[in-house]
Amino acid sequence: MNAHQIHIKNIWMLKLLVGLFIVASVLQMLVHRHFEVAQPILGASLLLVLAGFVVRRRWPRLTMILTLVMLFIYLNIMVFTDLSVTNYIFLGLLPLLSLMYHHYLAVAVAGALHLLSMLYLALTYRGALLSGKLERGDAAFFVVYGLFILSFCLIYVLTTKMLSPRTESDKLPLNDILESASVGVWAYDLSKMELEVSSGFEQITGYSKESLKGRQVQEIIYPADLKLFLEIQHELILRKTNSTKECRIVRPDGEIRWFQNRARPYFNNHGHLVRLEGVVIDITERKQLEEKIQFLAYHDELTGLANRAKFNAKYEETQGRGEPVALMFLDLDNFKEVNDTYGHEAGDELLKHIAGRLVSLVRAQDMVCRLGGDEFVILLVNLQEDGVLKVLDRIRSSLAEGYVYRGMRISISASIGISLSPDGNASLEDMLRLADATMYDVKRGGDTIRMTADSGLPLPS
Repeated sequence: MNAHQIHIKNIWMLKLLVGLFIVASVLQMLVHRHFEVAQPILGASLLLVLAGFVVRRRWPRLTMILTLVMLFIYLNIMVFTDLSVTNYIFLGLLPLLSLMYHHYLAVAVAGALHLLSMLYLALTYRGALLSGKLERGDAAFFVVYGLFILSFCLIYVLTTKMLSPRTESDKLPLNDILESASVGVWAYDLSKMELEVSSGFEQITGYSKESLKGRQVQEIIYPADLKLFLEIQHELILRKTNSTKECRIVRPDGEIRWFQNRARPYFNNHGHLVRLEGVVIDITERKQLEEKIQFLAYHDELTGLANRAKFNAKYEETQGRGEPVALMFLDLDNFKEVNDTYGHEAGDELLKHIAGRLVSLVRAQDMVCRLGGDEFVILLVNLQEDGVLKVLDRIRSSLAEGYVYRGMRISISASIGISLSPDGNASLEDMLRLADATMYDVKRGGDTIRMTADSGLPLPS
């Protein structure tokens, strides 16, 4: 038993002794019909001294022994005040109450004091305690009785301590499972304003129990998720309901981790909220996987560019604004020869490099999409024909610089077809067909680029 546990037992014993003192004083007044001033004053003085030791929390084991000694003194005062068999038997409370500590030293001290006091009183005050002559066998009876109580208390403590390690060992597999699953347990005592955490909690957050002392919990929460943390507090403390939330923390090394917090309020027998408790589960890998799945749902896996789904959504946003919209359909020339000559790895690197260049050559409100293979589509919003041509020139100039792959320069060229909707009301399918047809015209006619600005022109089949 550690010092903190002994201190908690000292608090309970102090409360118990206060109750015992009050009950004893009331019974004395009812039975004897008068109130002895000396005994209550002495009892209150002993309690005040004991309370001072308990509050200081500096010597919990010494306080434990002092508690038993003071109880011993008080019980003997009761006996000497009124030499009766009833008060004499009450001395047995000393070893019985020592069982609260589940501590060998406490039971041994209490049992020894009880045995000595019973034997002394039985031999010294036998005439006052019992009517008639007290035989030697009667004195032996009190000794055996005292030894029985002492043996019972020691056996009880021994048995419970033998069972306790077994219970702890039964918990070890569960603790191992919790730690391997990145699960931590926490409890916040509202009366002491203290946070207790498990080793799993320390591993997840990177903060030890000592480092969390004097620190507000919200200090480790990712700033953007502070609102979620306040919602957790609102649900637990004000609404007094369970709470399950997912938010991020910032570890001491700056790493950001996702965790799920499942918490509940704990109420005592009177219905008062006394503690908050819960578990935290590290869900960083799951969140990263979800983000990757979400990204791949709207992006090309190789280049990271928008895919057709995201491109469609972006184009729909431009509808109905009355602003010009242009599509560039770009197809790399002789890309198959790059794959055949340098390998598919070189082809993939070339596609990623071109994707990066295209994104750098357009504005943030525009979008570059990879349709598949070596085909790209660029959406230009709210840009007139001369602005579209300037973008085209920048792209062609950039591609003409070529690409160096492992020390070898690869020439790059592309056929680019453009479709333009002056009012932005043309459908995406029509715009793509026009740009695609224009691109094939460019392939057949060399450097000739056909601009389609009239939405009323017949669409190529």
